[in-house]
Amino acid sequence: MERKRVIVTEYIDPAGLEILARYFDLVYLPDSKKVKLENVIGEASGIGVRLAPITAELMAAAPHLKVVAKHGVGYDNIDVAAATSRRIVVVTTPKANAVSVAEHILSLMLCLANRICAANADLKAGRFKRREDYVGVELKGKTLGVVGLGRIGSETARKCKSGFGMNVVAYDPLLSAETFELTGYKRADTLGPLLEEADFVVLCVPLTSETTNMIGARELTWMKPSAFLVNTSRGGLIDEAALYTSLSEGRIAGAAMDAFVKEPPGSKNPLLTLDNFIATPHVAGATHEAMRRMATDLAEEIVRVLSGERPLYAVNPEVYE
Repeated sequence: MERKRVIVTEYIDPAGLEILARYFDLVYLPDSKKVKLENVIGEASGIGVRLAPITAELMAAAPHLKVVAKHGVGYDNIDVAAATSRRIVVVTTPKANAVSVAEHILSLMLCLANRICAANADLKAGRFKRREDYVGVELKGKTLGVVGLGRIGSETARKCKSGFGMNVVAYDPLLSAETFELTGYKRADTLGPLLEEADFVVLCVPLTSETTNMIGARELTWMKPSAFLVNTSRGGLIDEAALYTSLSEGRIAGAAMDAFVKEPPGSKNPLLTLDNFIATPHVAGATHEAMRRMATDLAEEIVRVLSGERPLYAVNPEVYE
């Protein structure tokens, strides 16, 4: 019996590849620039993807396609509506990287609070300034504002409250009042009060039509001049031009981002010229542990679907109705 074909569009940990190769004819494209996906997708029953766009046109060119598995949580690079119309299930790996992303958020918060990046850059450039030039702030007793209490937001809030003694206020309109009460965090009914109260604002929501530019010029004026903004989700959550203006004019103390609207952002992105802005290249979930979990979870979900089972983490479960 001919084995079904599965394509993996970019690098994943070998542990996931081993699982897929055990069951399927695996086409692995760690450097997708050398092989165009549209040239090999025709016979595919499954696709494992990180950031490559999976469009309606690509799916239409794959008549046997049954599953698109996202290596990670955000799936805005996949046309879910088109997948659903073709009864293709889209799955993610939501439990795999929550700890790693939360720890990355904490790293960015600590770097902002203690001016670590500025001190490091000055010292490497031979500038040994006065200690007074690097005076920071403690996290203890400060207020964390978490936008989105999913797995990453919840893990971040727990670490900040238990580990650093921070107060937590959260905004998540998708959580019921009863569920929210169990968290023990202060609830913000709208985004405004959270932005006004928080010393650190952390965005932990997916990019959707509702969340695009959720932090714009107006929202930035609600934040304290001493507050910091951290985003490790998707670049489109923040109006980058408005953030540049706010930071360059000292309206907020600083910001850190792991994701940009355009990736890579390029050296001409004005945010990268600011001393009170730090950035990482979309690597918040890139630890050895998380990469291995994402790869194996992705592979196991593909195996479930192509074996006739229901997946654990379907984005569009309505395809089974």
